[in-house]
Amino acid sequence: MGKPHPLIALIDEIGIFDGTSNKHHMLLKEAVPVSALMNMSEFKQVIDMPLLRRPYFTVMKEGVAANPDLVTRTERVGGNEITGLANAAAIHAAMAQGATVKLNQMEDWHKPTRDLVAELSERIPAEIKAYVFFTPKESRGTRPHRDASHVIVVQLAGTKDWRLYAQPQHVSARSGLIDVDLDDCSHRFTMEPGDLLYLPHGWPHVPHTRDQDSLHMTLTLTEPTPMDLVEAMLETFREDCHDLMGQQSRLYVEDKAEAVAKALGHHAQDVPDERILTAALRRMRRRIA
Repeated sequence: MGKPHPLIALIDEIGIFDGTSNKHHMLLKEAVPVSALMNMSEFKQVIDMPLLRRPYFTVMKEGVAANPDLVTRTERVGGNEITGLANAAAIHAAMAQGATVKLNQMEDWHKPTRDLVAELSERIPAEIKAYVFFTPKESRGTRPHRDASHVIVVQLAGTKDWRLYAQPQHVSARSGLIDVDLDDCSHRFTMEPGDLLYLPHGWPHVPHTRDQDSLHMTLTLTEPTPMDLVEAMLETFREDCHDLMGQQSRLYVEDKAEAVAKALGHHAQDVPDERILTAALRRMRRRIA
């Protein structure tokens, strides 16, 4: 087996799910070689790709997404009408006016990212998604918010200033926008190419640029929720309930609920935890965000 990707080796070293490091953020300077990920030139080539299509890109400014009709086009290809294609000229114009462009779910279509996410998925019990953000200078694409996942950021090009709001009253498992005084942050720093940032689940943050355009990659690592695990256990139950299915024609309607509850209780006691976790991750990794 070859050496792991340097980013994966670094994530192994951080130990995100070891129960200790995931309580605090980490900023590692010049920690990751970025040449194999994406550079500014490749990003601009992607924007100009004729078949780049929603939902694989988003244009936004100050946390507000652009009207899709203003940044997409419709083409007729092989007799079929294809909607949601990127309007490269409109996107470049929006970028010139301070808009951020996010490339979504890169593991679906960008081979270096797909390989990275696949290798990570073998090591980390989480659903892993990859995004790239371009933000022009003196701009902010998002407002202060929490993510429903652990977050790893790698600065690819340019610089970006980050503010974290890790005060106890702000940290929460609930994702979404938060109302904070922008200057009342707990941490403030600037990321440069090769820097890596780890943010625990639920830590509010907001990045912005100053005198340089910025390109960074974000990896979200989402652990199964209790409901994900319940659905996974039901999936394993359906796989194993052959005896129950064979009995259904012989049971009265009022007896079926009791039989199901009894069989489900036995299954919940007997099914290995690892099988439930594996089923949950399989379900999560094949869903579309």
